[in-house]
Amino acid sequence: MKKLFTCLICVCVMLCSVGFIACGRTYDEDAVNLVAVDANVVGLAQDIDYYVVAEPAASAKVKVIPNLNFAGSLQQLYGGNGYPQAVVVAKNGLLGSDALTDFIDALLTSREWLLSEDVSIEHITDTINSHLTQGMEPAIKPQNLTKQVIENCGINFVQATAGKADIISFMEKLNSVGGGSFGMPAEDFFWDGGDSGEYTEKISVYAPDGAPALGIAKAMSENNVLNAEYFIVNPNTVQALVGGAEPKADICVLPVNVAVKLLGNAKNYKLVGTLTHGNLYLLSKNGEQISADNIEKLKGSTVGVVNLAAVPGLTFKVILQSHGIGFKEQ
Repeated sequence: MKKLFTCLICVCVMLCSVGFIACGRTYDEDAVNLVAVDANVVGLAQDIDYYVVAEPAASAKVKVIPNLNFAGSLQQLYGGNGYPQAVVVAKNGLLGSDALTDFIDALLTSREWLLSEDVSIEHITDTINSHLTQGMEPAIKPQNLTKQVIENCGINFVQATAGKADIISFMEKLNSVGGGSFGMPAEDFFWDGGDSGEYTEKISVYAPDGAPALGIAKAMSENNVLNAEYFIVNPNTVQALVGGAEPKADICVLPVNVAVKLLGNAKNYKLVGTLTHGNLYLLSKNGEQISADNIEKLKGSTVGVVNLAAVPGLTFKVILQSHGIGFKEQ
C-alpha cells in the first residue's frame, strides 16, 4: 500500500511539471490553450483568461460586461498593415465594366467617408440595416457603433495587384496551421485591371453583416453604381452565393480563405481587392496588455475564440506560431 501511495504521488508530481488537469481539460504551461466559445459567453466564463472577438462585437461586449477590457490587437500582433481578412470578388463578365469601376471608386474612399465627422453614425447604420436580409438581427446598432469602433474594423480597400503579395503570404500561413485545406490562388485570380465592356444587366452585391457591411456602406449610401442591388446577409450563408453552376452574387465580399478555396482557380470570379485588414481583438478582465514585445505572457493561459475553426482561430494560431508559441485545442 505504501508503494502504491508513493507511485501515485510521483504521477501527480509529473503531471504538475508539464501542466495541470482541471474540469476535464489539460493545461500546458508552455502552450496557449484554445477553446471554442460562443459569443454569448464572452467575458462570463470563469476559466478563460482571454477572448478573441471581432469588432464591432468586441466593443459591444466591453461596453456591457464589467471589468472586461481590450487587451491586445491581433492586427498589431500580426505586424505590418495587419492581415488581409475580407476580400471582394467579381464575376469575370463584370471585369473592366463601368459598373465595377464605380464600385471600386466608392471602396477606395470608404474609410475616409466612414470616419468623416460629416457622416453620422445613424446614417451609416440606417444605410446598412436597410439592406439587411429580412428577419436578420443587425450586428451593427447605433448605440454600439462609434468612429473608434469603425477605426478598429480595419477597413482600407487595397486593389488586387497591390495586395497580392500579402494575400499569398497570409494564405501560406493559414495553410500551415489549417492542414493545407485552403490551397493557393491561381496567378490570374488577382485582377490586373484588364478587360472591358458594357454591362447593363442588374448587378447583385452581397456582403456579410459586420465589418464587411461597413466597408461597402459608402457604395450603398451613394448608390451610384448602375443597376446595382445590395444585400447584407448572415456570415454563415455568404459562401453559398458564389457556388454552383449559376452563382447568385455578381460581386461578393468573402473571407480571404473562403475566396481562395472556392474561387481561387479564377474560373468564374476574380479577386478585385482586399476590403478589411483585420478586426480581431483580445479581451480580458485581468488588466494585462499583450503586445508583440510581451506576447509570451500568453503561455499557459486559456483563450476562448469565437469561431475557432474559421479565420479568427486560424489567424490567432498563425500569430502564435510566428512568435514561436505552441498552442493546443481543448
